[in-house]
Amino acid sequence: MPDELRLYLKERFGVLGPVSPGRFEAELAKRVGSPAKREPVLKAWRAYLSGGGREAVRSFYQEILKVPKGEALVYGMHLPFLEFYAREVPSRLEGRVLEVGAFTGALVGYLQRKRPELSFSALDGVEEVVELGKKRVPEVAWHVAWAEEAELSPFDTLLLLSVFPEGFVDQELESRLEAPSFWKRFGFFARLPLFVRLLRPGGLLVYGHGPFLGKSPEGVEEGLRHLGFYGVERVGEGEYFLVLARRPEALSEDETAWPLEAGMEEVEEAPVRVPVLAQVDMAEVRALLEAGRYAEVLAHLPEGVEGEAAYLRGRALFALSRYAEAEEVLRRALSQEAEDLRAMVLVELGEYERARPRLEALAGRGGRYRIYLGRVYLSLGRYADALRQFVESGLPEAEGYVREALERITERMRRFAREGEWAEVSRRAEFVEDLAPNLLTREMLRLGLKAALIQGLFARAERYARRLADLDEAEGFLGLALVALRVRSPLEVGPLEDLKPVEPYLTEALARAEIPEALLLLGMLREREGRHPEALRHLERAAERGKGEVAGLAYHHLAQVKRALGRPLKEVLGDHKRAHALRAYPAPYLFQLAQEALEGGEEVLARELLSRARDAGLSQVAEEDLMGLLTLLERLEGPWAAFSVLYQALGRTPKPPLELLALAYRLSRAFRESPEASEVRGQYLAALYAEGRGEEVERLLLQELGADPQALEVLFDLAEHYEAQGNWGKAAEYWQKALEVALYREKDLDLSREVLRNLLFLRPHDESLSLYLEELKAVSRGLEALGESPKAPPETREQLLEEGLPQFHGEHLLVVGGHTQLRSRLVPLLEARGLKVDWFDADTAGVGKEALRRIQNRLEKAHGLMVVSSYVGHDFSEPVRLEAERLGVPVYVIPGRARGATGFLRALKAFAPELFKRALKGVQ
Repeated sequence: MPDELRLYLKERFGVLGPVSPGRFEAELAKRVGSPAKREPVLKAWRAYLSGGGREAVRSFYQEILKVPKGEALVYGMHLPFLEFYAREVPSRLEGRVLEVGAFTGALVGYLQRKRPELSFSALDGVEEVVELGKKRVPEVAWHVAWAEEAELSPFDTLLLLSVFPEGFVDQELESRLEAPSFWKRFGFFARLPLFVRLLRPGGLLVYGHGPFLGKSPEGVEEGLRHLGFYGVERVGEGEYFLVLARRPEALSEDETAWPLEAGMEEVEEAPVRVPVLAQVDMAEVRALLEAGRYAEVLAHLPEGVEGEAAYLRGRALFALSRYAEAEEVLRRALSQEAEDLRAMVLVELGEYERARPRLEALAGRGGRYRIYLGRVYLSLGRYADALRQFVESGLPEAEGYVREALERITERMRRFAREGEWAEVSRRAEFVEDLAPNLLTREMLRLGLKAALIQGLFARAERYARRLADLDEAEGFLGLALVALRVRSPLEVGPLEDLKPVEPYLTEALARAEIPEALLLLGMLREREGRHPEALRHLERAAERGKGEVAGLAYHHLAQVKRALGRPLKEVLGDHKRAHALRAYPAPYLFQLAQEALEGGEEVLARELLSRARDAGLSQVAEEDLMGLLTLLERLEGPWAAFSVLYQALGRTPKPPLELLALAYRLSRAFRESPEASEVRGQYLAALYAEGRGEEVERLLLQELGADPQALEVLFDLAEHYEAQGNWGKAAEYWQKALEVALYREKDLDLSREVLRNLLFLRPHDESLSLYLEELKAVSRGLEALGESPKAPPETREQLLEEGLPQFHGEHLLVVGGHTQLRSRLVPLLEARGLKVDWFDADTAGVGKEALRRIQNRLEKAHGLMVVSSYVGHDFSEPVRLEAERLGVPVYVIPGRARGATGFLRALKAFAPELFKRALKGVQ
């Protein structure tokens, strides 16, 4: 049910959700931005809440309909009660139904949708409301009149839902009332008969009090019974209730049966009647009041008086600061003047929220009303609004409150300054300045100047700075200097010669107070002029007194001045360290300082500065001076630190120069077994091969082998090196050493099998190699006996050679690179396995452009291309690879250090699927 009602209200009346009556003004501000346009609505709203009667109701509804979506705002305040009515009322309706005070028809329209078989009418006394209701709910019959005056034929059901209390409620009313108080407050026995004229005898009356104060379900039930209604029952509890009753043939006319007077005697004490009051000369009382003879006024006007006398007594009590008594007596005065004075009394009692609405309405009169409204705003934390009221009151007694408001605003400016919210600081300074420039205090001017400078608002900053300078404040002269330089702080000062024109401002500032910023700027100027002793004095005081980056910049220039004065290097670098701690240096500058410290013999300082440079990031230093950085790192932190930086630099360099590779190789010798060292050694060897420096490669590998005779990678490199030179005996010797290391030291059966395969290719008729195969078989059997499952070695040498190779079916493979021995031994084996091979080894490929042309011609019919990169130059293999990719031929590049024939066969096994795919596509 609530979802259905909310959807109906949203679609037809634009109601988005509930609105608390306490949020009315805030919600209104969202719809009407201009305070001037909101004022008529707020005035009508306050009159509506203060029990202004029928005219107040009419005025409020007329004004609220002028507001965009104002209709939805009214329904939002009644939404929880509308949901309750929508749940409880439809099933109880009968015959012809009239809703009194239907507003624009949201509820009656919904009831008509739920009970379309019934006849519905709506009654409201505001013409504008009825006109809009006819457009909103045309299916309902509409009537314009106040219920007490309407002349309509009686209905079967009369709905008095959230309408009977309208015009009779105010904000001071209690939420719940006893029955006698309820009857008197709402004129129940005098008004209700005028409503029920519209209900036929036996018809159903449905009463709901709605969101208004002064609820009394018991009072409604008991009152209806006194009037003769029968079948009285209540639905719901607490705030949400309905009272249902049937009208009798004739209402009870025995007023003595209505317990109004007796009941009220129980609830309220009879007011004290002063028989001599009629004899009091009110003119005399007013004269006493004007003369300030308040005690005599109270003697003439005893307690319990009402009307004008109560107002005069309240004024006397207010003047005597007897605020609680004044508030009580002014309540009984029942006049506009008394309510105006009562609002001020409430402020004195600390009841700021109760006083605020009336004082806001009275503020236009100025004077003391503005002072009291300012006090309300001051208590609510609305300091800017409070200051405006105090200033615009124009009374001398407001000066103390003005000072208090300014202090509160200054406190907020301080807090925002601590939090770095300089826009908020600037906004408050600007507000006070716009209100009255002479209100800006010295501290406000200081904070406003700093905020304006930080925001780059130089015109405003100059204005504040001149005000401070006129007040003989040092910050004003400093501000004028910064404004002239068009910088937000000394940290942004460009060329030091720009400081000369503002020197008078700086000297004036320092003549009044030693401000760190002024000391810093003047010290920088003296440094520029070469007056180093003066610069030293100013900068030392700036570093001592300054904070944060200002002190950091002071230490930086102080170090430069000390360097110029020839002070010890340790002292200069110490100031640089302090400067970096407060205002971080870039990594290249820290690196330069570390170099300087090392050259000056300050190794401890150099280590510390290098550590700071590392924290800042050495990548920029490596880009600018890699060799200098590596030298410094090696000396201070050892080879590994230098190698780490160089290794990263090599990773970012596509073609690193041979000098860097040589340096990386030298640094890596201290930890030659690491993966990084092995990778660098391989890059270095490849670069040496590319330069044609084979003898240097051999010498290097032999040195490596001498340092570690059982290094497998070195043995592999030496074997391949001798293969590339055609020294097959030497190559076989190192392959055999590698086999013994792999088999007896490393216990790696798979690697041993690969190395043995290489030996068989190089020495196919050496019967001693069969002993190694037998060793492999014996080790494999031993492992099986221990419960492991090793891969069984081949039984014969021929099976070992062909192990793992797939069976081909005439596929065409083109090979570039390798040496003649490798080609002569492998081609027959591959052709025996069904593979057609065109092999251009390193010797035959050396014939230049003719060989390149022949290779590219063969590519058109090939199913795949393999490049043995360690035996052929990049300038030769790259054109072949590019042509193969253009033709769509699969390419496999075997990297350097492929372990001879074994490496080639392993690569061919991995490449075989690509050959088969190409062949299956039908390429000839």
